[in-house]
Amino acid sequence: MPTPCAWSDEASDAMTQLETPQLPAIPSPQGQRPTGSVRSVIPLGRWGGVPVSARWSTLVVVALFAEILATTALPAAEPGRSAGAYWAVGIVTAFVFVLSVLAHELSHALTARHYGVGVRGITLWLLGGATEFDNEPASPRAEGVIAASGPAASIGLGVVSGVAAWAAPAGLGGAALAWLAGVSVLLGVFNLLPGAPLDGGRVLHAVLWSRSGDRARADGVSTRAGQVLGYLLVALGIAGTLTVSTLGLWIALAGWTILIGASAERLTRRAQAWNGLQAGQVMTPPAAVLSDWWTVDRVLPDLDRAEADAVVALIDFDSGATGALTVRELRQVPADARADTRLRDVIRGRRARPLLVTESAPLPSVALALRQHAGVAVVTDARNFPAGVITSQVLARIPVTDERRQGPVVAATRPV
Repeated sequence: MPTPCAWSDEASDAMTQLETPQLPAIPSPQGQRPTGSVRSVIPLGRWGGVPVSARWSTLVVVALFAEILATTALPAAEPGRSAGAYWAVGIVTAFVFVLSVLAHELSHALTARHYGVGVRGITLWLLGGATEFDNEPASPRAEGVIAASGPAASIGLGVVSGVAAWAAPAGLGGAALAWLAGVSVLLGVFNLLPGAPLDGGRVLHAVLWSRSGDRARADGVSTRAGQVLGYLLVALGIAGTLTVSTLGLWIALAGWTILIGASAERLTRRAQAWNGLQAGQVMTPPAAVLSDWWTVDRVLPDLDRAEADAVVALIDFDSGATGALTVRELRQVPADARADTRLRDVIRGRRARPLLVTESAPLPSVALALRQHAGVAVVTDARNFPAGVITSQVLARIPVTDERRQGPVVAATRPV
């Protein structure tokens, strides 16, 4: 997924600043494309004019399915063959399965082009694939057909494989085709489950958008459905792990991926609705502005009546902003350590770095970055002094409009 905002890394590891006043392209919420450095991508050329690449994690899928085929599925279907034969056919079949996932994505890409949606590329990875578009479909019909084309391709390939398996003579080849038929149909049906970011969630979104004419409302329903679906699959996977087999781990992982994707999509859709707004327009005053070298025991008495979610901004010796903490974080410092713990030590002790933004920073970029920065952004003025803060609670109070259909779009990430 394209980076949602431009970052300027300061010398201190404890600080991140976002200063660009120009709104960058905001990734659309059509799922999450797996991210990584260029070195982690294997270029696979252009297929039908579409750039295709794969993460190295795709090889994990090949190895996993090759092992399942060689040690379980093929010996059960065709006993009495050599281990070498099972592994040879298993490896080839696993690679063919990855090609079927690519066919799924190409179906999305080519259908999107038919409806005037630009295609940037396809990426295969551990849990499936993702197709990145230049823009969103202009109509519910286009969105629905583009979304349904992927599962249709998978199910169609499954039917063809099934017919080929039926017509093929008995042997490992026929057994491999039968396995591909079942897995391809299962992949297609799974992706039709009605929850974002799966294809079924896109179809649900298209239907709701068509019936109500309210795209924003359809956004909310499809992403909430995805969250519910994710929780159900995680629960089912855990139960399966405890009572059946390791297949439950795969189901739980798929559910967790859907849950994360749906949550991220919900946030991204809201962020896109705030195009044109700047951080300084929505910020709220911090509960206090404190020197970051003060100790926790010095400041807590003055915050005794403050709410746990109240945010205090921190400054250094030059009165420049260095970050922010919630009152809850201060209260969580052990009582016997508060006298020796400086406020900046609390920030350094957590994984998320503070997010510092200028008053002119685009609100969509700030909103998308909050999750990676403890849910708090410090808004600074021209002197780099804290002028206000933005939190998830602040964002929740901002009205949502539907003026947001710009920037790259990533089709649903499909767990395999």
